[in-house]
Amino acid sequence: MIEKRGQEMEQRTDRPAASGFKPKVAIAMRSYNDRGVIRGTLELIRRQTYRNFELWNFDSSSTDGTLDIIKEFNDAHHIRRNDSASYNPGTVLNEAVRSVGGEVVVFINSDATPEGEDWLEQLIAPLADPQVGVVYGRQTARPDCRSLFVKDTERAFGDGREAATWVHFFSMANCAVRRDILERFPFETRIQYSEDIEWSYRLRKAGLAIRYVAAAAATHSHNYTLRQSFKRQFGEGKAEAWIFHAGEINTSFLRYCLLPFGMEVLRDLRWAAQQGSLDAFVHTVPLRAVQKWGRWRGLLEGRRTAAAH
Repeated sequence: MIEKRGQEMEQRTDRPAASGFKPKVAIAMRSYNDRGVIRGTLELIRRQTYRNFELWNFDSSSTDGTLDIIKEFNDAHHIRRNDSASYNPGTVLNEAVRSVGGEVVVFINSDATPEGEDWLEQLIAPLADPQVGVVYGRQTARPDCRSLFVKDTERAFGDGREAATWVHFFSMANCAVRRDILERFPFETRIQYSEDIEWSYRLRKAGLAIRYVAAAAATHSHNYTLRQSFKRQFGEGKAEAWIFHAGEINTSFLRYCLLPFGMEVLRDLRWAAQQGSLDAFVHTVPLRAVQKWGRWRGLLEGRRTAAAH
């Protein structure tokens, strides 16, 4: 997620499926140790009103029984495994594209549970327009999600208006794309984080529209610890040095780290007061400090890596 302000994103829509648009869809689901939620995701996919699809599972050597649940819903021919120790998102996504059929490929994380039986129909609908490169759906927080992560999820998604003002935003956890686009634009394998941002930004620069469909919602959130938050933000900052190397965002310490920290804390405090959330009041300063510092350190590391090559 790029939170700097900039050029407005492409038009967003909740338009229903065109009556004549009935493509064969391949659903590519990535998973890793998601036993607690994957059954619900698979059950909702099984109940979709749009029936012209095949489900493919790409599991990163889960050890908690996730694969056993997958086998209840899918046959061995449609299950692929990869090594979690050497996992690279771009490599796995490219393998998924080579493995599956279909005119449209839907990517969904195993912990992103569709919220309705018309989720798939809503998600693929804008692809009837050949100018649309990719579609992504709304994400909402799970009931056990900590308050500030609920706020962040709603701010990033919601009705789409907030994210439309950012330099760029997209999520691969709940999205659909035509096969011809995937063949023209393979995923980058030289980055470990934000592969979806890098990929969709290339589509956007090529003149393809990115559409957001709030009606195609999936429940998806994480309660990151401070250590996990630092690691993730470090990885995303490092990736941003690669993705936005042409100066699309202001990367001074003031504009990239310090001011975003202050602005986020102020937004958190306002939200905490509105929601009556003590957790948000207590959590905001340590969480935002770790996030912004991690992202800044990652950006510096990304610059050093780029300079070395």
